[in-house]
Amino acid sequence: MRVVADSHAIVWYVQGSPASPSPPPPLWPRPRPPTGIVVSVATLGSTMVASPKVDLRPIDVAVADAAVSIPRDALGDPWDRFILATARALELPLVTRDGRIQKTELVETVW
Repeated sequence: MRVVADSHAIVWYVQGSPASPSPPPPLWPRPRPPTGIVVSVATLGSTMVASPKVDLRPIDVAVADAAVSIPRDALGDPWDRFILATARALELPLVTRDGRIQKTELVETVW
């Protein structure tokens, strides 16, 4: 199974978990290991993380269409909208701890 990783999840995955009381993110629904981790190019705008460990996905027509269908009152941050839209367009779960994204219930979320 492939997953889309939100900005904080991929930073912790690539650079290691920060010193914090929260556990590092699971980048896949257990017990199956991931077959790939997808990251929106919008993540580059918010974190500047690039890694050969991930599949970097462009904001294409499918992602743009998914982004405009997300109600702005539910999720106003444009970077979060593109990350969520990437998961929607690819029909993949999204690894995120962001409560605003989780509350939209527009995609399956992990973590």
